[in-house]
Amino acid sequence: MKVADILADLKEEDFVIRITPFHEDGNWDGDVQVGLISSADNPLNDEDFAYLSHLCSMICSVIPVIEEDEYVRDALHDYVLNRLDEDLPENEADNDQPRYTSEGNVLTINTKTRGNA
Repeated sequence: MKVADILADLKEEDFVIRITPFHEDGNWDGDVQVGLISSADNPLNDEDFAYLSHLCSMICSVIPVIEEDEYVRDALHDYVLNRLDEDLPENEADNDQPRYTSEGNVLTINTKTRGNA
């Protein structure tokens, strides 16, 4: 999806969590900048706006928490892997080839295109 299409789809009540990777020569250095974006014209009342802002801040806080807390990191990692299995169509779920492998905090997803779509 192109950036222009994403921007055209945004609504005034939307909250956007923007994750910008730091990289050099196209290689990600492992660091990110996280930003929360909302419209000054957001139509939500003050209480709902504050609640959703707090929810988004909690979502953003996952990044430093998983860096510091191995238990939380592993729990979230397992949750994501299980969700990948649940989201597969039935005929692909029975495939003998693993859909993903993990080594440390690196997740490799196996697809039919092998990265060449």
